[in-house]
Amino acid sequence: MTTIATQRNRVVTEQPEPDDVFVRVSLLGPGDEPGTLAPHCLRYQPISAYQECLDWAVAIADQMAHPLYVVPLNHGDILNTDRWTPFAKMLATLNDQERGQLRQMAIATCANVMRDCDDWHVRADAHDILAQLKVIHHD
Repeated sequence: MTTIATQRNRVVTEQPEPDDVFVRVSLLGPGDEPGTLAPHCLRYQPISAYQECLDWAVAIADQMAHPLYVVPLNHGDILNTDRWTPFAKMLATLNDQERGQLRQMAIATCANVMRDCDDWHVRADAHDILAQLKVIHHD
């Protein structure tokens, strides 16, 4: 764990590992009970935005009362915790039409990645997802 000291605060982070896929910035702020602190998390960003998130956190740290945390996450961090529980609950409420629309968006996104992305690892992942969705077949 690395701590970056600013003039009056600090940013806590870890260097991304090769299997990290997301980064999230958390700030401590007032909790539900008076006198308590609770983490307030910003949205998940792709791991490619790690340096941008870290730079942003360092830039605003002195304006905050408590440390900021820049946390890289891998699939294990995401799937073996309750981080995705709100998303899973939301997905469970979709009707057939909404699930179909979400599936079509995933297919279009993966097809765009396969066509436009320069990183063969990312293209391979998109290909695997399309195979799992049975959009492409290996005959």
